[in-house]
Amino acid sequence: MTPNGLLTVRANGPDVAEEGTPVRDARGLVRGRIIRVFGPIARPYYSVRPRRLPAAAEGLALLGSSLVRD
Repeated sequence: MTPNGLLTVRANGPDVAEEGTPVRDARGLVRGRIIRVFGPIARPYYSVRPRRLPAAAEGLALLGSSLVRD
């Protein structure tokens, strides 16, 4: 999580999602939307604006977990 409240997520491969794409956690809950794509073409990063700021415990649970785009 960045200081301004965004999540930084790494893509699994070169298949790039568009900005505005919703992302979900493993339970299918929408966690936010991609607002920026950056980094290497082979495996870019996404800046994700969460629907709401996660509590400290939720933020820790997100570390290392997978998010799935729609």
